[in-house]
Amino acid sequence: MSFKVGEAVVESGQKLRGSIMVAQASTHQVTIPYIIISGSEKGPTLTVLSGVHAVECAPIEAMFRLSDKISPQELKGTLVIIPVVNTEGFHTRKPYHNQLDHLNQNQVFPGDPEGSITKRVAHTIFESFVSKSDCLVDCHSADIGEDATHGMFIYETEDEELREKMVQMASCFECYFIETTRISGNTGEAIKKYQIPCIMTESGAPFPIKEDDVQYHMDGVLNLMKHLGMLKGKASLKTPPIDPQTKRLWAQRGGAWRRQVEAGQNVKKDQLLGLISSLEGETLQTVSSPFSGVVSFLRTHYSVNEGDTLLWVTKL
Repeated sequence: MSFKVGEAVVESGQKLRGSIMVAQASTHQVTIPYIIISGSEKGPTLTVLSGVHAVECAPIEAMFRLSDKISPQELKGTLVIIPVVNTEGFHTRKPYHNQLDHLNQNQVFPGDPEGSITKRVAHTIFESFVSKSDCLVDCHSADIGEDATHGMFIYETEDEELREKMVQMASCFECYFIETTRISGNTGEAIKKYQIPCIMTESGAPFPIKEDDVQYHMDGVLNLMKHLGMLKGKASLKTPPIDPQTKRLWAQRGGAWRRQVEAGQNVKKDQLLGLISSLEGETLQTVSSPFSGVVSFLRTHYSVNEGDTLLWVTKL
């Protein structure tokens, strides 16, 4: 059993760290790093992505640790890790867009081999790795000025068998809930193109990188690998609520966001979550929880504009 990427071939029992060229920019080559671990026995191929949004750092750290932990001798099948998909964004510390064409990497899948750089990156990810995979995990965290923890998304599909596979994959993680997303252009396009299950995790903040978030991504993938029969041991499947009620709370005025909660915190109905003050210190808006639940997303930036999302509360 071998895995071919570009001109490189990873044979059974090998671990290879390398990169594949995507395109030539004006001053340098655009490449994608990969870590491929080919097990000593046959089994499924699992591809795990991180760094689609380039400053979402907790899952990137988790992937480095995962690659160090797994040896080919203990593995059945093939584990493909792409630690940083959007390398241009990582280099320039840009949260969403590729500096070369100003596109959001998470909105252009499955990509285009004749398109601009971001679309070519997406095409290379799908054609060189995802097309050869049985399952796909896309690991995310919150972005600059945000925090989220233990979130999980599956993708909308009319194929009930695929949906059930995604629910089982998601249940391998210590997630608070599973939410179905209908947004197009992200890695969930693999469901349509290759008919493989895909899930998207979300836990962490760009800085500091918190240990709990790193462990969430890493332990979840390890547990998933047990579920898929790639590692020895019995997987522990959770029973998180699926598509629970959620509420977006937003800034009705611009000013200073003086939050009083943290991401992942349990809150009660009518609990004060924070307030917005003018720069003269006058209270402009108070924000209370619409129901008991968990803060599943939190804006951590102190400065907010009218219309900004302040937080999401999810009913558990």
